[in-house]
Amino acid sequence: PFLVYSFNSFIVHFYEQSVNSVEKAPLPGCCQAEGQLRVSVLYGFRLHSVDIHAGGLRIFSPQALLHALPIGFHRNVPLSMKPFRRLQQQLDMVAEGNLDQDIDVKAYRETRDISEAVMQTIRKLKNLDQSRQEFVSNVSHELKTPLTSIRVLADSLMGMENAPAELYQEFMQDISAEIDREGKIIDDLLTLVKMDKSSPDLNIAQTSINGLLEQILKRLTPIAKRRNIEITYESKREVSADVDEVKLSLALSNLVENAIKYNREEGKVWVTLDADHKFFYVKVEDNGVGIPKEFQERVFERFYRVDKARSRETGGTGLGLAITKNIILLHQGAIRLKSEEGKGATFTVRIPLNYIP
Repeated sequence: PFLVYSFNSFIVHFYEQSVNSVEKAPLPGCCQAEGQLRVSVLYGFRLHSVDIHAGGLRIFSPQALLHALPIGFHRNVPLSMKPFRRLQQQLDMVAEGNLDQDIDVKAYRETRDISEAVMQTIRKLKNLDQSRQEFVSNVSHELKTPLTSIRVLADSLMGMENAPAELYQEFMQDISAEIDREGKIIDDLLTLVKMDKSSPDLNIAQTSINGLLEQILKRLTPIAKRRNIEITYESKREVSADVDEVKLSLALSNLVENAIKYNREEGKVWVTLDADHKFFYVKVEDNGVGIPKEFQERVFERFYRVDKARSRETGGTGLGLAITKNIILLHQGAIRLKSEEGKGATFTVRIPLNYIP
């Protein structure tokens, strides 16, 4: 016989064997009397006595009304702890580094809840470890690519005899461009590392967001003109907010620069600033190539590129949007992407007007 019971919302249930049949076949160690049987339940890892009789259920400890986990008859108490021991063994294996160990002890509601919580944590750890491995692999690849190009160009120059000066100059310009690209990757990586610290440094000050955007667009307009891309800026109101001006400028510059780089010839870019009583909003929209729906969830990952060939042609490192998202999160904000392939993309940034540490 085994008891699973509750009071009000709990359910009283017997495994088909009645109290009378127990009286006919008494179990050693059970306290029984005429028409009743006393068993023990576990409440907060303390035993409490319960009387079962023909009239119903009488609980000797008022605390057991709150919550009780049945562990069987007195003689069977050691056996009832087996699920907890099995859970402990599985947790020990995980603690030793075996993240493939399943935690699936479902004998009791408590062990089931613990198992599910631990398995959820393990899944997150495995995803984190996989992301770390991918990141290391991507860093190695990205740093190696410019070095490989430099090596090829240098070997080509050394293998030439009496090469014309114009060819030397062209090759040296290519080598210089690859060195600049290597430096940009390293700078972006250092930026991410600084923001990944447990307490990143933020120089928060009251800043005019209108003025900040005007400076960004003034700096990027010459790049847009080279591709005949028109930039339209609309400020719906004057906005001042508590931000780190340098970091936010980097984040918004990345968004506008991407809208220019991944646009079509003679395309358009719209930048809009608005605010309410709590947040300010910056929207960067373009009518360029757009981002396919299946890739939109990954565009903020480090080194992730939708079009790798085009990204390298435009000088991208694959870290710009990751940096942008980190900076916005540091400001307790959010970023949202809406895009349709072939019709452009829209990034909307929302940041609180007042920064609260």
